[in-house]
Amino acid sequence: MAIDNIICALFKRTFVPRYRDISSDIRVICMGELGCWIRLYPDMFLDNNYLKYIGWMLYDKDASVRMKCILALKALYEKRESAMKLGLFFYKFKKRILSMTQDRQPEITSECMQLLRLISEHYVGVFSTMEYVFLFQFVYAAYRPMATAAGELICKRLLAPPPHEGFFGQEPPDEFDRNLQNMKTLIDFYLQGEFHRHVPYLVDGLWEAAPALVRNWECMTALLLEPRGGRQALTSQQERVLIEILVAAVRQAAEGRPPAGRRLGKKAAREVDGTRRWREHANMSRHFVKVLPRLLSKIPQYCNLDVYDMDGLGSYLDAALLELDCLVQRHSDVAVLEACARTYGTYCDEGGSAHFQAAPACSRLVDMLVDALTPLLDVFIQHEKQGLFLGHGEMGRICSTLRRLAAFYSAHDLSSWNLYEKMDSLLTFRRHQGSLPTEVVHCALQCTYYALLWQIVAATDRLPPQEALLDLRKRLMKFCLVCRVYLNHQSKVLSEKAFILLCDLLLILSHQGPEEDTGLGLLFFVPDHVLQCKLLTFVREHVFLEETGATGASRVYNEEDADELYELFHRRNMLAVFCKLIVCNVLEMSVAADIYQFYLKHYHHFGDIIKETMTRTRQNDRLRNALSLLLCLQQLFQKHVDTYGLAYDPIEFICGPFYSIRLLARRFALTLGFDRARDAAHLIHRRGLAFAFSESPVPEELEARQRFPNLSFLLVLAEFSCKIPPAERQAALAHFQDSIPEGVPVFGEGDMNPMFVYRKSLMRTDYVAQGEEEPATNPFDAICKDSKRPQELPVGTCSTWTPDTLASSSMGDREPRNSSKGQKSNRDVFDVDFLSSEDSENSSNEDVDVEGISVHEGVSD
Repeated sequence: MAIDNIICALFKRTFVPRYRDISSDIRVICMGELGCWIRLYPDMFLDNNYLKYIGWMLYDKDASVRMKCILALKALYEKRESAMKLGLFFYKFKKRILSMTQDRQPEITSECMQLLRLISEHYVGVFSTMEYVFLFQFVYAAYRPMATAAGELICKRLLAPPPHEGFFGQEPPDEFDRNLQNMKTLIDFYLQGEFHRHVPYLVDGLWEAAPALVRNWECMTALLLEPRGGRQALTSQQERVLIEILVAAVRQAAEGRPPAGRRLGKKAAREVDGTRRWREHANMSRHFVKVLPRLLSKIPQYCNLDVYDMDGLGSYLDAALLELDCLVQRHSDVAVLEACARTYGTYCDEGGSAHFQAAPACSRLVDMLVDALTPLLDVFIQHEKQGLFLGHGEMGRICSTLRRLAAFYSAHDLSSWNLYEKMDSLLTFRRHQGSLPTEVVHCALQCTYYALLWQIVAATDRLPPQEALLDLRKRLMKFCLVCRVYLNHQSKVLSEKAFILLCDLLLILSHQGPEEDTGLGLLFFVPDHVLQCKLLTFVREHVFLEETGATGASRVYNEEDADELYELFHRRNMLAVFCKLIVCNVLEMSVAADIYQFYLKHYHHFGDIIKETMTRTRQNDRLRNALSLLLCLQQLFQKHVDTYGLAYDPIEFICGPFYSIRLLARRFALTLGFDRARDAAHLIHRRGLAFAFSESPVPEELEARQRFPNLSFLLVLAEFSCKIPPAERQAALAHFQDSIPEGVPVFGEGDMNPMFVYRKSLMRTDYVAQGEEEPATNPFDAICKDSKRPQELPVGTCSTWTPDTLASSSMGDREPRNSSKGQKSNRDVFDVDFLSSEDSENSSNEDVDVEGISVHEGVSD
């Protein structure tokens, strides 16, 4: 009875009446104490008067209170006796609890998902089909505990055996057959969910929740090896998904870590037990080396091949190598050929036990391909010199052989077969005598690129004589010239391939180091001004295309848009490769100004790449990055003046094209950061004022404004005033007053006068003269407050791209090594939203950082 009085006092007399008035720290302590009481005496809290108070706490703005409230509810729902008395409570607060799966704190979301799993176990039909679909999708969440909790819910509601199993004389299926059915159910769940390219996230979400399913190698291989028409046979689409699930599970078992982009919880951040991981890896390897000859060649790279010797399984190695040889000869798909090449590379590892059998087999295969290619090339060149044409059959064999050699060149050093000379003769023939099919030139470019890369690797490992380095440099320059020619090729496939290969090679050569006259400094090369302009022109014409149809964050892509998505991926890849050159100081930083112009116009497709480029260049050199931002705005302003002239129109200052320039300037000001932005802001203002007050050589009798055509640029420059420290704004204002030349015209009144707006942006309240109006906090807001502003960019995130795309080649604060260093440039311009309106004030969606695109794929098909 005393305990009941204490709880009543805690709720009715002390806590509830002043709940919204007490501090968040006290609320956290009170909720923590209540949680302890609930665990000790759960029956006392089954009264609806008490439960509604707990329900109110679910809306608390403090995350710790919400967390302790969810933990307290979990304690009530863990026992079936108390859970069955909470039906009315749940139906009243069901919408709020469901919305908390999207809370801004990831720990709350995972605990809330576990609470919902407990609720679903006690009540039948508590969730509708759509609500289950909504909860199941969190198995793809970026936070691993949340994904694991969703995986447990999937296991309980989707993969559990039916309740009538074993009744009425039915013989229950054995565990193996049940796993087969569960695997089929899981495959159908993935296909119906339409979460493309997220199989590793699904496997990781079920890794701890359903280990008997995603680590059941016998079950998965049995389904794959089931003959067509068999009892458990899969469709081709189901088989494709099962292969992806199998590869993701094998990779996770071998590497012992979740896929990229998935964050571990605080408790799960510790390393997994090494003995347990080694045992799982060994069991997986022991199983797959037996079935490898009958499976696709994607698995060996994740197996421990030493088991061939340790467990007496050497007889399976010959069968696996023979099957690989047949795969190479039978298939022509690039992905399959590259997988076979990587598998051969795994077997041929010099430290492995399979090396002595696999290396000769790989050499014999390459010998066969080269012996088949040589006579075909000789016949082709002779026919072309005589004005004859090779038949389609012979040309098809040339293409297929080149495709296989290019795939193997990507994983093996084939320099001893002297393929460079053959590929060079093909490319030289194309340039000087005739034309070749697109695929032949494509494979020849790829093989030549790999040949040069292997020669650079050999020179790095062991420095060759200077004559050999000079010969290698000559080959590299020749290949750069060939790629430069193909940039303007009418075939889009060839021009894009030449662009990617050229950018990758420039990145490699710029990192060799400009040493004296010996060593690898002979290979050092940076593009000249003409080549930089050609690369920039290519990006403008092939990446920043005019979009047609619905675009933006609201665009929903479906299966019919697969070609469009594939095209967008290639455009993003080309832009990322080009931005790498800027970040690594291979290209002049002023080139970035031309890329920054498209930041707002193509924000939804390329905004993440461009923003990451700004961040990396700022880390390299803040001042040069500031100048590139200013140069971009100057270019856009000059284009605006050339297009619309100098006719004064107040509407132009608050909407239309000029408004877009000002909005872009506001975004640029945010990219300067909060630390050490002072020098960059001062530099932008000094150079910006010089540009705004620059005079144009016109006769004096003309209108005075024609002498200062850039005066409106002050409206753009005002967006950077917020980055000048308040203590230094008076000095900046004095510099502005001193910079005003004689004869500057005054056009516009009040907030429409550029000089007045810029002056107000620099003024502080302390320096407002007597009788003068106090300036607005942001002059841009003052201008736009009475106007209907155009719709700004949505809050939604951009398309998927990882910052590691640039991080892999970033060299920190390395000094630029451009040939124009120290010289002035000739150029003069440089979520499903489940929250209701009543919930949105206490919880919000969190921006998701999705990873998964890598530009390293640019060097292969």
